[in-house]
Parts: sequence; C-alpha cells; structure tokens
Amino acid sequence: MARIIAATLFFLAALGIAQVALAAGACRPTRDGKDRIELTGGCPSGYYVRGACCESFNAISPQAQPNASSAKTCPAGTVLKLGVCVAGQ
Repeated sequence: MARIIAATLFFLAALGIAQVALAAGACRPTRDGKDRIELTGGCPSGYYVRGACCESFNAISPQAQPNASSAKTCPAGTVLKLGVCVAGQ
C-alpha cells in the first residue's frame, strides 16, 4: 500500500513539474515576426494581450531577429527576447 501511495505522489509531482515547464515556453515569437512575452499583470507599451501572452503590435526588425542558421543561445537563467539575453522569471 505504501508503494502505491509513493508511486502516486511521485507521478503527481512529475506531472506538476512538466506542466510548469510547458507553460514557461508558451510565449514564443510568432511566425510573422512578432515578439511574444509572458503576461504579468499587464502588457508593456507596444504590446497587447493575446491569450496568456503579450504580443507586439509590429514585427521585430530584421536586425533583431535571430538567423535560423546561427541560432543564439543564452546562459542559464536568461531568455532570448528581441535578440538579446535578458534575465528569466
């Protein structure tokens, strides 16, 4: 009985961690080049609410868009926004 309870608790903890991980990457730039960021209380200037994210009114400039052939990686604890690594939440 104790093994069943332990296995159930382990499964529920793993499921919760997976949901948090999936939600963290939900706000990705759109295919038409518009930036999307997490909605936290409200959207900054130049963005509007779209689902659970804030989406920019205009597409990101070509200079700020990462090139698909040379994908930029950011250090741990940071995320790529508008071509710049910024502190993650």
